Amino acid sequence: MQTGGAPAPKGPFAQARRAGNLLFIAGQRGIDPGTGELVEPTIEARARRTFENLKAIAESAGGSMAAFLSTTVYVTDMKAHRPALNRMYEEYFGEHLPTRTIIEVRALNQDDIVEIDAVVLIQEKSA
Repeated sequence: MQTGGAPAPKGPFAQARRAGNLLFIAGQRGIDPGTGELVEPTIEARARRTFENLKAIAESAGGSMAAFLSTTVYVTDMKAHRPALNRMYEEYFGEHLPTRTIIEVRALNQDDIVEIDAVVLIQEKSA
């Protein structure tokens, strides 16, 4: 599946795939879907854009932020970025916190600082 509300993949992979009621979202980063470019290089700006991309993909499949089951967060500097990511996590997920694994990595594509993939539960709409 593909939505224009998030950046198109820049490689041979899907933006997201659905299997039954589960939506698997490929790693999203702080890329503006309108320009295809990374937003300003702060953790706040990159994380906000990343969460907006995740939200757009989930909503295009009939999901919501409350339906996120799990995320994997990749950061290049755990100590520097984790506090801002925690704030964003609470802002976007509120009381419906999904599970999270956060992993510090040496590098991300385009020298980015954060990337998040996710699994979302898509509820069937009742008739």
